[in-house]
Amino acid sequence: MGSSLNDSPLVDIGISKLSVSALTGDEAAVAAAHTAECRSCHQLFVKELKRQRGAGPFNLTLEPEFWFRHDHVDFDLLVGLADKTFDHETEEIINLHLQTCETCREDVRSFLAFRETTAAEMNISYGPAYKRRTVISTTHWWQRLQTRPVYAVAAIVLLTIAVLIGIALNRRSGVLEASKQDHVNPGIERSPSSSPAPTVLSGPSTREDSTKAAVLKDGNGEVTVDNNGRVTGLDQVSENSRQYVARASSSGGVDAPEILRQLSGEHSGLRGNGDGPNGFSLLYPVKRVVTEGRPVFRWESLPDAASYRVYVLDADGNQVSESEELRRTQTSWKPSVPLRRGQIFSWVVMGLVDGQKVVSPSASDPEAKFAVLSAADFHELTRLKRSNSHVALGVFYARAGLLDQAEREFQSLLKLNPDPGLARKLLQNVRRIRQGA
Repeated sequence: MGSSLNDSPLVDIGISKLSVSALTGDEAAVAAAHTAECRSCHQLFVKELKRQRGAGPFNLTLEPEFWFRHDHVDFDLLVGLADKTFDHETEEIINLHLQTCETCREDVRSFLAFRETTAAEMNISYGPAYKRRTVISTTHWWQRLQTRPVYAVAAIVLLTIAVLIGIALNRRSGVLEASKQDHVNPGIERSPSSSPAPTVLSGPSTREDSTKAAVLKDGNGEVTVDNNGRVTGLDQVSENSRQYVARASSSGGVDAPEILRQLSGEHSGLRGNGDGPNGFSLLYPVKRVVTEGRPVFRWESLPDAASYRVYVLDADGNQVSESEELRRTQTSWKPSVPLRRGQIFSWVVMGLVDGQKVVSPSASDPEAKFAVLSAADFHELTRLKRSNSHVALGVFYARAGLLDQAEREFQSLLKLNPDPGLARKLLQNVRRIRQGA
């Protein structure tokens, strides 16, 4: 790029790449150092920059997100994030990039959801332990695989796991015992994605002694569960959801989800002392799980209030979101940034009356807690909605703590199956959970 080569097309190409930040880190450093010292190349760079960006002013930012915008998350980084093997500095750099790259954010969300839903069931080891078991003959193939896009790697891993599941189910189908007590341990389900699925089989039954334990008319036809726990009629539903339907069919319902107990509320010193003007109540969300990352917070109107302000806190009491000062007629607010999925939050509203702060909930009331459905459960819910199955959706909602939605699905199921039976038991089960919550 010296002055004697200024007419070379290679120089023009280098200048063009430098002006659009298309060089690698080392190449850019060398080119930038030379351009700063070489007057001719500097003039070419300024000329090319003006040609590409026009004569008008342009903005330059020193924000750290800008400098890491091209540091995309590859497969190795996904594994490191999931296994939490990075130091604080590396995690900070990755998080800075994720703030500006929606594609990488979605890759991370999908990979973590995939790991969460498969690791417990398949007992798979990831990260360094997996690499230590890799034989020499496959090393070159694995290195080539890691250079491919993340979605290609994930597709191959998913295909491999699907084959393993098929082999395992075929081997176990001939020796499954009729008594599901040897296989099912109901326990407390913390979330639909994290609790292990019961050991039942789906698909057509081939055993002569297999009889129908439950038959339901559903949104897309008929769903059958036999005495061996085989489920038919839910082809569009995931294997996990079919297994949970089989469990609910055999027991007549689901266990009260642990998340509802965690949302029962506790006293907190963050709120008001109960003195001053009469208080007001928070309406939504309170003691419930929400599917949306940006729920609409609603509260009662406070008489004579001049303004309101909403505060959202995480489980440790740290503030994660705050509204602007809301006008006196506004009794709802939606955060601009989604809350983190799979987490429990609490919220308070502060009203201003004659210069005095009135906080709800008051110190004598429990915290207004709610939880945001996890990413893995949200993806499963999206798939279940496409299936149009009232029984599968109702079981999912009940296990996730979404009792309103579960009751609606089981009411629809009862309309299709008015005779006393499983549909009525499922609806009564949800109503009992609601009464005990």
